[in-house]
Amino acid sequence: FLAGRKIGGLSPEQVRGLFAELQFLRSLYRERLTATMAVDGWCGADRVQQDFIFGDTAIEVKSLSGRERNAVRISSEDQLESLTAELFLAVYRLSELPDSDQAASLNELVRSIESEVADADALEQFSHKLAAYGYAPLPEYDAPRFLVSELQTYRVSDGFPRLVRSEIPNGIARLSYDIELETIRPFKCDSNEILGSV
Repeated sequence: FLAGRKIGGLSPEQVRGLFAELQFLRSLYRERLTATMAVDGWCGADRVQQDFIFGDTAIEVKSLSGRERNAVRISSEDQLESLTAELFLAVYRLSELPDSDQAASLNELVRSIESEVADADALEQFSHKLAAYGYAPLPEYDAPRFLVSELQTYRVSDGFPRLVRSEIPNGIARLSYDIELETIRPFKCDSNEILGSV
């Protein structure tokens, strides 16, 4: 279980990223899918292009800390290019509130999901995916404690500002870039559109 992908634990950015992905996972089985289907669709640790894939719908999940500017980092030319018919971007803004009863640490969120998922196979798959991500229930993940202060969702469609592998000149091997949320406001959609597509 401790055989994660990074020997020294998760970086602060990875902790936030995993927290956001787990928040989305939780919303899926609470509002739309069975826990088994939600966990099965979570690809965050599998090194595929997007964090969640359900049939013909893919979702990329990003996190922002409360003090960060309004831009998200796209870490590869593949993240916003999908073979699925529908691609969405979900951006969680996380505020660090150590004393709030509504806030949770990464460890607390994992324990909450484990207590809510009744299916043994789904729970085992969830544990395997956490381990592949590099997570173990270490004391350092008892802080920070996050509160989701905002969720913004976008439909990635024609005209969405993105760099994709099929349009990048040969010889450019790896890239990352930031997208300003203000520029993608026209692509904003209700989170229920995502849930309705999966």
